[in-house]
Amino acid sequence: MEPGSVENLSIVYRSRDFLVVNKHWDVRIDSKAWRETLTLQKQLRYRFPELADPDTCYGFRFCHQLDFSTSGALCVALNKAAAGSAYSCGGTSRRAG
Repeated sequence: MEPGSVENLSIVYRSRDFLVVNKHWDVRIDSKAWRETLTLQKQLRYRFPELADPDTCYGFRFCHQLDFSTSGALCVALNKAAAGSAYSCGGTSRRAG
């Protein structure tokens, strides 16, 4: 499998409230560390700059986590109401902000 890149973000599903992406196995979800060259956060900003929310810590509302070396579907809430709904329906409370 080829390494992840900023351009190869695979979209599984998109609605008005949620975006589901296929996280690559070698991509971290987010990071504030300068040494991280590629993160899902950067892929999302590259592909969907209009969806970035400056009111959140990392720019996006990730509904759950996947480990660095784990690939798979990852859900991103696109607004506060959707994030609240995801968190109250059994999602892991990660960053509601």
